[in-house]
Amino acid sequence: MYKNVEQAMKALAVWKERRRETVKPLAKNIAIKPTFEADYLREAALHRFIELIESSYVLYRSNHFIGAVVTARGAYETLALIWYINSKLTHLAETKDLKHFSERMRSLILGWSDDDEFPNKTNILTCIRAVDKELDGKFGRHYAMLSEYAHPNYCGTFGAYASADKETLEVQLGGNSRSMSTLKVHIENTITLSVAMLDNVQESYEKVINDALDVCLELHEKGLLKQQLI
Repeated sequence: MYKNVEQAMKALAVWKERRRETVKPLAKNIAIKPTFEADYLREAALHRFIELIESSYVLYRSNHFIGAVVTARGAYETLALIWYINSKLTHLAETKDLKHFSERMRSLILGWSDDDEFPNKTNILTCIRAVDKELDGKFGRHYAMLSEYAHPNYCGTFGAYASADKETLEVQLGGNSRSMSTLKVHIENTITLSVAMLDNVQESYEKVINDALDVCLELHEKGLLKQQLI
């Protein structure tokens, strides 16, 4: 993990420079379709992740810590989605179960709640649990902590903005300095951790998507591709 937020933001700038403005299929071939869908979805998620981390950093630098933690949590969720896509590409390469992969991508790209015209959406907790399988629950525990601040629970309302005087019974509002100090550390840790994890999933991406593409090409050559596509 990076030593501080400034180092993490410098590393993020590298990925921002490398992000694509256009995602093109390798060829006009139905065998390309499954991995192409994963590729443009993942690139859209990367754009979202970068914007949210940058937004969190701006709010953090302005001492707007609740706003910063809400956007940091959004980036953390998006990181889970990117990780999840990587894991599904790996699963496809290992099992050759294209039907499962197609169902997952369709749910991620077109998923909606309570609408028969669209597939059921994938809950973000599904993605978080997928990360947790490899990180022994640490990812989910950090997400749960961020949620306590992001939601208008104690940490995100009274705990963040108020302090009580036991003698006068007055409640002072405007920012609890002790809570804000703790929250600042949580934001710093989230930004540095998220960018470090992005490094990991980005560096492994080329291999996992190429391995998945090889499986799709193999299935197409054997005449088994179309029957598994959703």
